[in-house]
Amino acid sequence: MKKNGYTQAGTQRWRCTQGCRGSSVRNSQQASKDAATFRLFYTWITTGRSLNSLAQEHNTTRQTLHARMKWCWLIQPNVEIDHNRVYDQLFIDGTYLNKQCLLIAASLDHVVAWLWCDKESTTNYIKLISQLQPPLIITLDGGTGALSAIKKCWPTSHIQRCTVHVQRHIRRQTTSRPRTEAGKAIYALALSLTKVETPDDAYQWNTNLLATHEFYKPTLAKKTFYKRGQHPSGKTWDWTHKRDRTAMNSLNNLNSKKWLFTWIEPPEGFIGTPKSTTNSLEGGINSPLKLLARNHRGMSKEHQRTAIDWWLASKTQLPAEPVKTARQQRWGKDALAKVNALLEAESPTPPEIGGPSGYDTAIDTTYQHSMGIQKGWLGR
Repeated sequence: MKKNGYTQAGTQRWRCTQGCRGSSVRNSQQASKDAATFRLFYTWITTGRSLNSLAQEHNTTRQTLHARMKWCWLIQPNVEIDHNRVYDQLFIDGTYLNKQCLLIAASLDHVVAWLWCDKESTTNYIKLISQLQPPLIITLDGGTGALSAIKKCWPTSHIQRCTVHVQRHIRRQTTSRPRTEAGKAIYALALSLTKVETPDDAYQWNTNLLATHEFYKPTLAKKTFYKRGQHPSGKTWDWTHKRDRTAMNSLNNLNSKKWLFTWIEPPEGFIGTPKSTTNSLEGGINSPLKLLARNHRGMSKEHQRTAIDWWLASKTQLPAEPVKTARQQRWGKDALAKVNALLEAESPTPPEIGGPSGYDTAIDTTYQHSMGIQKGWLGR
């Protein structure tokens, strides 16, 4: 807004230079009330407190608070992403909330960027990471969508597979109580992954992996033959120890690509100590985020996304002051002006004389000669 003369009382008048062209005066008392209301709103949506407890604390009712804070949903957090910063290590992962997928990229101590989408696909991960510079090390849980996006956008970054997720994948194949000797040996190798701390430990783990593979290679190569129609998928043969073989091949594949121990020998220029898991993202961000959504269950998808956006914005490295953001957006009036402008642009234009209307808002109740049911319209 810009200055636009004075009122009869001598108060400075302000006019919007954009879409609405509205005129108003600054009311410091009302601005103070709006700031207090938005602080209360921000406390509610970013903590686990209920609206009933806040209402009781302020000697009012839940319905009154809900009505007073209605305009606060129009305020969106202002998050500025540093597109030129190169991080030593980034962690990416996706989580699902109310049938919505949330992709998050974070460093060890703060949120960097996030994206709401429908699923963890390559396209959506590209939208997320294309905003950032390639980090020295990228740590992920191993989803195919994330891997494809990294190969396309960050080909120079070193990949570190989360060792905890590797253990979970092996456990799904061998179970936590393997019955075969090969399964027991493979599961023991997976469990020892999180005990590797030095280059010597990594070398010993690689030696054990090769020894286990060679020792159980004949066992894992066994085949079972089936008569026609005996196998559910129609195969004539299959691997006897298929699940153990899948687990062994998974460890060999990760080891050959050097995705297991990137954190032990980080690339040149890395500062600090790299991590081998996504625990900082899973436990530090995803877990409290889901707790927040559970505490505020019952919200619509739009309100839940707004609440989570504000919570994530507070976890960035330099979060903006919420009340300052609300003041910059004129306490929701900017968003409301855009909505009104869109509604006006989409409003139906009156039809030309004798021409059909664009679309109607109701059924014509006047008599029409063709209102009768024609033959053949009703199903027999």
